[in-house]
Amino acid sequence: MSQRVRSSQQSSNTNRTTFSVKPNVGIVVDVILNEEHPRILKTDNENFSTGKDTSIVGNAVIRPLSDQTSSETDLFDYPPLDSLNLDVPLIGETVEMVRVGNVSYYRRITKGLLNKGNAKINYNKEVFELTEPKSNTAGDYSKTSETQIPETSGTDDRDTDLGEFFEETQINKLKLYEGDKLIQSRYGQSIRFSGYNNTDGKFSPTIILRNRQNDVSLNDLEVGDVTEEDINRDGSTIVLSSKDHLLNFQPGTIDDGGSTDFETKPDNFEDYPSKFDDVDQTLISSGRIILSSRNSEMIFYSKSNYGFISDGKFSIDNGKSGADLNFNGDVKIKTNDSDTFILGGKGNIYLNTEKTEEPLARGQTLVDILGEILDEIVKQVYSTPSGPSATGPTNASKFNKIKAKLDDIKSTLNYTE
Repeated sequence: MSQRVRSSQQSSNTNRTTFSVKPNVGIVVDVILNEEHPRILKTDNENFSTGKDTSIVGNAVIRPLSDQTSSETDLFDYPPLDSLNLDVPLIGETVEMVRVGNVSYYRRITKGLLNKGNAKINYNKEVFELTEPKSNTAGDYSKTSETQIPETSGTDDRDTDLGEFFEETQINKLKLYEGDKLIQSRYGQSIRFSGYNNTDGKFSPTIILRNRQNDVSLNDLEVGDVTEEDINRDGSTIVLSSKDHLLNFQPGTIDDGGSTDFETKPDNFEDYPSKFDDVDQTLISSGRIILSSRNSEMIFYSKSNYGFISDGKFSIDNGKSGADLNFNGDVKIKTNDSDTFILGGKGNIYLNTEKTEEPLARGQTLVDILGEILDEIVKQVYSTPSGPSATGPTNASKFNKIKAKLDDIKSTLNYTE
């Protein structure tokens, strides 16, 4: 038999419904996701405060492929092999049945598309031929009443989607490096434990946690293509890297051409790194970052320089306590031709002193008072034995010139109350 004919027959057999499979494989008919599932029973056990036995949450109702006769309501639900590392299957997904002692468990078969795995719509209906309706005996009624699960054998309404909300989407597998340990979900989340994912192939342990595959790669790649994490475009990302792993980090939103919309440059940041490598680094990148300390301190340390670089506005709202700022160097506040406000309300403002003996003068008030003084000097009349003197001193014109310059006392940029 030629290789072409053999391949054709294998392909044909793959597409045809068959039961010539090992009995340790089954089709997921339903998944128990929460306490509202009809298989959840009421209980008086004090360990379940809701009055429902939720111990089977995470179990999957499975039809072994060796079972062609049981109705859906007669199928057993099986627990996951590892409930602490749970990988929830979809309806219509083929899973492996693993027997440990006298108990059978299920385990997902990580084969097929990353997003929907090997799941198929209506797969249970395709492999399980419809049986004749059972007679509505008292025993059947009692069973239905006790379990609250309706008898479905013999009905035509047996279509099943992959889930109630699940929609198939494109998710691409990640490229691998030597010795990698990789965890990937069907939704594009991933955790990579790697030692050599750097351009020089040097040992530099790195962990990359990614929440979502970026839209650019989804548009550019086909379903079967592999991709790699993009710390600038992917969803929320955390990277813990070693010195030889270069972080190709750019701030802001990166367009399809690789350019960022971030405008502000780190002009005042001394020794800003030209590239992000050479040291152990931690990167947290997302559309929004929230750091919250609920009950105690939030403490930041930096052995070297630190800076805040933003296209937006910097603000601090300190609701109940003040602020103590201690700088052991020059302090420069540069607003680039914008206004600066120090608003103390009814509180005092101290400049280079903590005492109140030397208040600041009000510029306009000082000018007004000095102007009144000069006006009175110019209008002076002295009483003499021969009668009142002429109005004003002989150098009255000089006093008037001084008055004309009083506005020079006032600052054109600085103001007080």
